[in-house]
Amino acid sequence: MKNKITVSKANDMITFYLHVGKRRFFLFVQKYSKGVYDFFAGGRSEDEIRNFRMWNRNPRLDKTISKIPLYTKYVMRYEM
Repeated sequence: MKNKITVSKANDMITFYLHVGKRRFFLFVQKYSKGVYDFFAGGRSEDEIRNFRMWNRNPRLDKTISKIPLYTKYVMRYEM
């Protein structure tokens, strides 16, 4: 089963979650950005994030994409 990153928006903040099987883990929260929210709105698999190729188009999205592997590694190590 593939792991998936999803988001939810509330109070001008975006909350990121990692879905592993039927379990959901909190990753982090950041300020709302339309480009970041639109990219993750439908959920993205970890493979899609690792193979991200649209660098330098949206600096906020670049920073978020680069943070996700660090947070997912932490969750997989300490929460599983």
